[in-house]
Amino acid sequence: MRKLTKIIVPALCATMALGAALPAQAYPTQGRNQSIASQIDELQRAVNRSDRRDRISGRDAWNLRRDVQQLSRQYRLYSRNGLSRAEYRILDKRIDSIRARLHVKRHDRDRHRR
Repeated sequence: MRKLTKIIVPALCATMALGAALPAQAYPTQGRNQSIASQIDELQRAVNRSDRRDRISGRDAWNLRRDVQQLSRQYRLYSRNGLSRAEYRILDKRIDSIRARLHVKRHDRDRHRR
């Protein structure tokens, strides 16, 4: 009985430790998913707000909305199995790019509204 206890207890402890480690590894992926999703939502709201306030032209708003929709589709495709670091970087760069274009369009002073 003592030999059995010496074998089973360490094996049980190792199994429990491994089981506790797996959810901890999954959390950063879930956090990345939530971060990207909230940034995409905020970007969509910013485009809509800028269009409503006539800060950007209708054509610019349409193009930016299309880009945000494509980004959202790409996010959904990537996030099916959780985002890898490379996918997160790709999406993050696209968000930054669209955000920068929105900033430029808001401040371009082209006076051609709608």
